[in-house]
Amino acid sequence: MSRRRLRRRGSVWALGALGFVAAQAGAAEDAPAAREASGVHLALRTGFGLPLGRYADVRTLAGFRDSDVNSLGDDTHGVIPLWLDAGYWLDAHVLLGAYFMYGLVLPKTASVTDPLGGGCPEGLDCNASGLRFGIQAQYRFAPGHSMSPWVGLGLGYEWISSRIEGELFSTRFEAATTHSGPDLLQLQGGVDFALAEAVGLGPFAALSAMQYTTCSLELAGENNECELEDRSWHGWLVFGVRGSFEP
Repeated sequence: MSRRRLRRRGSVWALGALGFVAAQAGAAEDAPAAREASGVHLALRTGFGLPLGRYADVRTLAGFRDSDVNSLGDDTHGVIPLWLDAGYWLDAHVLLGAYFMYGLVLPKTASVTDPLGGGCPEGLDCNASGLRFGIQAQYRFAPGHSMSPWVGLGLGYEWISSRIEGELFSTRFEAATTHSGPDLLQLQGGVDFALAEAVGLGPFAALSAMQYTTCSLELAGENNECELEDRSWHGWLVFGVRGSFEP
């Protein structure tokens, strides 16, 4: 075979290879673009939240003024959240949306030697839960890639309710409290790993700065005084996993 034919055949192969690479590159570019074109974002998160801070610095319950209010960590081990996100991507990077979270609070058991030091009094049944909702914005750094880090900011409102009931000194005892206040700043971050064209899964963490502004107390079915005289800061450090869907 002559050198001219070899060169000609080599040129054909090179052109064919370049054409194949260009076609694959075009297909790869089209796939992320098709995913980014869908603006709807839905996500479900769960994990564990650690309590931070105090209910208040001074609180009055049923006429009793407490100037040494328990911290949230004295009453609970933490919270298991069920967190829903819904939003819309304004472009490939920026999302605006809302969130809703229900949290199952895990109460501690009060020490026998210090029954007022926080937690559920021994021998009584206790349960607690929390609700949070608000708005949020997120920014993702590598849209359309198999691994995309993201950060977010949010603000909203929180309620946390607890109930205690059972026999205390041979008498039926029932009490319920509610604390509520704004979620003033929520910092979020995580990484999404693409499982399919519209499905992602990855770890996340969120830290909130909150303040309870109101409270209520119910004893034996009757409302009693509950007042937060000096407010304090508290929050939750939540970490876990998030699954996202962008239809």
